[in-house]
Amino acid sequence: MADSELAPKFAPFLGMAGASFAMIFGCMGAAYGTARSGAACAAAGVERPDLVMKSLLPTVMAGIISVYALVVSLLIVGDMYPSPTQNYSLYSGNLHLAAGISVGMTGLAAGYGIGVIGEHGIRAYLKQSRIFVALVLLLIFAEVLGLYGPSYAPFFGAMGCAAAIVFTCFGASYGMAKSSIGIMASSNLRPDLIVRNLMPPILAGILSIYGLVVAVIISGDLKEQLPIYSAFLQLGAGISVGLCGLAAGFAIGIIGDGGVRGVAQQPKLFVAMILILIFAEVLGLYGMIVALMLVTQSKVGVGEC
Repeated sequence: MADSELAPKFAPFLGMAGASFAMIFGCMGAAYGTARSGAACAAAGVERPDLVMKSLLPTVMAGIISVYALVVSLLIVGDMYPSPTQNYSLYSGNLHLAAGISVGMTGLAAGYGIGVIGEHGIRAYLKQSRIFVALVLLLIFAEVLGLYGPSYAPFFGAMGCAAAIVFTCFGASYGMAKSSIGIMASSNLRPDLIVRNLMPPILAGILSIYGLVVAVIISGDLKEQLPIYSAFLQLGAGISVGLCGLAAGFAIGIIGDGGVRGVAQQPKLFVAMILILIFAEVLGLYGMIVALMLVTQSKVGVGEC
């Protein structure tokens, strides 16, 4: 295959790196979630052997994350043909690299969330059986982060897609995991407040939706011949919503953890906790607004290269 600007010889390296990143980071997330929740499950089996099967749920959900990574890796490898039979373009390499980073890093974030939620949830479930439904809901919120992974793009636009979904998923994962620790701890004192106390992880999960929306919009505007001006604006849009979502997730996690513990002792604090959570949530919303403005600007008065 002749080397060219659109199909250089190093292009397959980017594709293989994408496949590797998908498996490496996806399996790291699955391993962390499995190990942390599995240790809690083993401890629970000693105290309550009748609850072992239900306690395996976090471990199973953590293992599914590696399946997401495996599927994307196989799809990437399946698109990479030997050089004598087909030109592998730089566009395809950038596309596959972004897809691998996206699914790998979102899987890592989901694994962290499942591990923390699973460990504290199982320990709380041993003392208060009413927490099981809330535990399952929180695990689903964490698991869905891994489903947001694949995104497609040329390089800078692709990195914008990846940054949008990866950073917001990390923020959402931390917010859900941190606030869930407080929910599990307070459920023993006030099990009747479990449903109300789910507000912090729900708000944290919404942050990942901000990133998903921006990533989908960016990926819909990508093409092989993309002006560098538009690509830079797409990268800026992804970084804006991603890092704002990450900051909001940290704030929601800390506020939620302390807030639900306080509400368990003094229910009158609930309204104040909600107001503070809203102040934290809008940080991610600000990032999405700026990102949408940048994406819109990237389409104005720009022709193809």
